[in-house]
Amino acid sequence: VHPLQGQVKRPSDRPKSNVMSPPNPDDGFAPAPYIPCKDNEISDQYCPITELNALPRYSWLTFSEVDSEFPTEFDPLPQEYMAGVGFYPSLIVVMAVIFGLITFFYSCCCAKCNGRGAKEKVDKVTKRGPLVVLLIFLCLFAGSSIVGGMSVQEGLSLAVGYFDDLVDEFDELASSGRELNSAAQDIQQQFDEYASSCQAASSFADEISEYTSKITEFTADADTFPELLDGANESFQEYSIYAPIALGLPLILVFMNVFLTTFGCSTSCRKAMCTCRCLIYISNFLGIFSITLLGFFAAWEMGFGVFFSDFCINPNTNMVNMAEAFGTASQVNITEYFVLCDGPNPMGGLLVDADNALVAFKDGLESTVAAPVNCAQTDAYDELISAIDVSRSAVDDLILGASCKNLNPHLQDLTYNSFCERFVPGVAAMSFSMLLTMVFLLPVVIVSRHFAERVVEEENGDQMELVGVGERHSEGRSNFAQAY
Repeated sequence: VHPLQGQVKRPSDRPKSNVMSPPNPDDGFAPAPYIPCKDNEISDQYCPITELNALPRYSWLTFSEVDSEFPTEFDPLPQEYMAGVGFYPSLIVVMAVIFGLITFFYSCCCAKCNGRGAKEKVDKVTKRGPLVVLLIFLCLFAGSSIVGGMSVQEGLSLAVGYFDDLVDEFDELASSGRELNSAAQDIQQQFDEYASSCQAASSFADEISEYTSKITEFTADADTFPELLDGANESFQEYSIYAPIALGLPLILVFMNVFLTTFGCSTSCRKAMCTCRCLIYISNFLGIFSITLLGFFAAWEMGFGVFFSDFCINPNTNMVNMAEAFGTASQVNITEYFVLCDGPNPMGGLLVDADNALVAFKDGLESTVAAPVNCAQTDAYDELISAIDVSRSAVDDLILGASCKNLNPHLQDLTYNSFCERFVPGVAAMSFSMLLTMVFLLPVVIVSRHFAERVVEEENGDQMELVGVGERHSEGRSNFAQAY
């Protein structure tokens, strides 16, 4: 042991270094609050977020109103809350089943529901009028759901991009942490080389160990948090695959129904292809599936709309609630800080501790070349001090990267721009449009069936009249021949 080792002051005993710790980049920074539909030109009249959030909630479990305040108690796990969210989608499913059964009964089982027995002829324009009006409204409502679907797809594509941006940010932080860990190993080797010539320096090994520990912990947090983001991103990517199917399949059936009904009621097409009744029966058969699919998909979209409207009333707080429901303690702490920007930075704090350990380590090493120790200032010492300065500079840059000021805008883009401004209004539009399309499709089926049967009855009547005329002509010719 070096005889003067005991005279070396520990970092806690020495005056603080004149090298200041890096400033907190989040001082004075606060995230912008979210105002629902602030960019919507008609927000004063209608805002899907506030309208869906204001719906009273009832539970099928207790058959009573759910007693909870939204969104302060937003939580995706309690059974009562999720039952309240699913109340209105359940009503839509029940309505779809009833409408589907009515359509099936009317199309296949009701022999007396065909409108036969009309003795007088009705002008074709008069007969087609109600059906044409219903078809126009049906096309308008079906087309409006496409607008909502486009908003949903835009929100989903933005969400996937923002998720990727956040994951890239944390991957970059983790990569920088690994580089610092690699540099710490080089510093450790240089320190061992210097300590071999200056035994007094060996008393500062704890500082470099603490630095390495903090950087390792930081890297682990940066590696772990993207797992929470990846899980949510995968769910939205799956939904982006489902959404076009949910929008396209029922609309294809609806427009096929409109096409067959329109051409089935066209005299020229009817004469050229097949009977009106056959085309209408096919369209009615498609109507059964269309009504059922529209109801189930409208219910699904309504559930998403209600859930995310509750979320978007206070997205910052509810983002933390989502992390508490599906994340680890570390992920919850990271989410809470980078969303709310309040309290200590769980990742930046590790970097500040690492920087303080480097400062203490450097101060200790500098004391070994001063009196009374007077170790030789070798090349190993110079390289070690230089490596410490480089690592401190890298830590300072990493503190800026792991700041709320840097990461919070990405989270706001994810929640504000994609979820709340595009996804929720789009889902609400799709849900209501599909519901109205389902409601209007039922009278289209009924009216088109009546129309087909009345047209067939008139055609049969015309044929009977033609047959009667032919028989009279034939009888006249026969009488003429006999008289001749």
